[in-house]
Amino acid sequence: MAKYPLVVQSDCTADVKTEVVDICVTAVERHPADAEKSTQMIKEALDKRFGGPWHVVVGRAFAFEVSHECKHFVHMYVAGTTGVLCWKS
Repeated sequence: MAKYPLVVQSDCTADVKTEVVDICVTAVERHPADAEKSTQMIKEALDKRFGGPWHVVVGRAFAFEVSHECKHFVHMYVAGTTGVLCWKS
């Protein structure tokens, strides 16, 4: 099981993607058993850093279809099996 973050899909610039990944990893590591707290922490950090509204999904199994602002979408895995989806609309 991979312990490093794995970005599956993103249309963000490299700098924004790096910041989003760092925020997500920190939140999931701080609240490994509480997806709701991780989600709240990520959303608040992204809204503050990049302006809102950002939307966040954290979990082990989900499907998605979203509309988002250009250059504001990241789908990744943290700690191997925890999926994180972030997008701005």
